[in-house]
Amino acid sequence: MKFVVFRCTKDRDYFVVTDEPHAAGLKGDLCPSGGELERLGEFAEMGERRVAFNEALAKDAIKRQGYYRFEAKTFDPVAQAPGTMPG
Repeated sequence: MKFVVFRCTKDRDYFVVTDEPHAAGLKGDLCPSGGELERLGEFAEMGERRVAFNEALAKDAIKRQGYYRFEAKTFDPVAQAPGTMPG
């Protein structure tokens, strides 16, 4: 798999990872603080050497929902899209 990586323009610590078939359908509403998605590039799988995100978690999330989001300061996944959090 080749990962396509995007960064949120308003809060540059949030990243969205997907694959090419899902990349065109991503929207800025995936950014927790608003803003748009800036495409950073495409990256091949690296296995356990990948530092920025867990590839296994990313591949599972992409399979289930079309993308994987994470926050770069902690590398924690961001589970739910904004507006879907319980009130």
